[in-house]
Amino acid sequence: MNLDLTAYITLICTSGVLNLYLCFYVFIKRHHYANIAHLFILHTGFTTIYCMGAAFSLLSVNLEEMKFWTVIQYVGMPFSPPAGLLFVMQYVGIKVRKKHIFALFIIPFISLIMVATNDWHHFHYRVFEIDPVLGAPYIHQEIGTWYMIHGMFIFSSMFVAFLLAVYRWKETAKAYRLQLIALMVGQLVPIVTAFVYLMGFTPQGIDPVPMVLWISSFLYLWSINSSRMFTVMPVAKDAIFNSINDGVIVLDEAYRLIEFNLASKNMFPQLKKAMFGKRFADIWFTLSGSSFPFTLENKNSSQELQLFSGDQSQYTYQVRTSPLQYANNSHGLLLIFTDITELKRLQLKLENQAYYDELTQIYNRRAFFQHSKQASIR
Repeated sequence: MNLDLTAYITLICTSGVLNLYLCFYVFIKRHHYANIAHLFILHTGFTTIYCMGAAFSLLSVNLEEMKFWTVIQYVGMPFSPPAGLLFVMQYVGIKVRKKHIFALFIIPFISLIMVATNDWHHFHYRVFEIDPVLGAPYIHQEIGTWYMIHGMFIFSSMFVAFLLAVYRWKETAKAYRLQLIALMVGQLVPIVTAFVYLMGFTPQGIDPVPMVLWISSFLYLWSINSSRMFTVMPVAKDAIFNSINDGVIVLDEAYRLIEFNLASKNMFPQLKKAMFGKRFADIWFTLSGSSFPFTLENKNSSQELQLFSGDQSQYTYQVRTSPLQYANNSHGLLLIFTDITELKRLQLKLENQAYYDELTQIYNRRAFFQHSKQASIR
């Protein structure tokens, strides 16, 4: 075995061992972590299988052994990127459901079947043989139709995961950005390596991706220890925003609609995302059939508002305004609608009981003295 091949195997084994360590480490401590840990265990588990299969493939001495270990690689490799995508989705606050897992694992499962049965149809590899110049364990291969589908899916999974992490950058506090850096680089390293491999800039006949996965593993390990990934994670803005019972409407500096939460949608069913960018005055006229009764100003204020619904039921809202400053130093306005209908009804009921005689429904003694006092002051 030449020195280059020994170095390749060593790097791949390093990647496999680090991923195996991460898998077991998080598995043992899974009860102390959030639900996201289970997806990370899947991701690192599949990556471990991929790396170990690649290492044993480079130890093969004939074509049958090389094919066998290639199938073992495909037990892990096609599943690792979508599992990583699911992990990142859960991390940034996108709720992962069973249908997401099922949908993302369909193509990897087909890829595994295609590789295992490739000698019968050659849809994945049109040619898969020992390199005639370099010999075993170097492979000469020509890709088939399914390989292209599989490759696009794998690349898309990693790229979408990378974009999700980038998208959350501005909304994430500095204390948690180390975690995001680990996620972004962890997805970017195999993407760049695979691209360089396809361009023909890596050693011929060898897949270089498992050689560099130790970098992603090291970053994850560093992030777990330095910024407490899994134990302390940035809570998704959308989850908090939509869990607020009060209706929240966000306007920009020109008082145009840029965001609203689920409670606002429940209060005003006509409110739609298609209204984003429109002036709030026009939107309010659509929602209520009248002009907004208060002047919008970039300051804190509190007012009461009465509205009639479609069935002519009357609702009372406390409307609070609050100035808002974005990260790019632009300003906006926050409108917070609190439904106080029941509170107002209770208040009127108590006032009625305090100032009116229950039998005659005319002013009682307390009301008489209060009105007399007000008249004397005038």
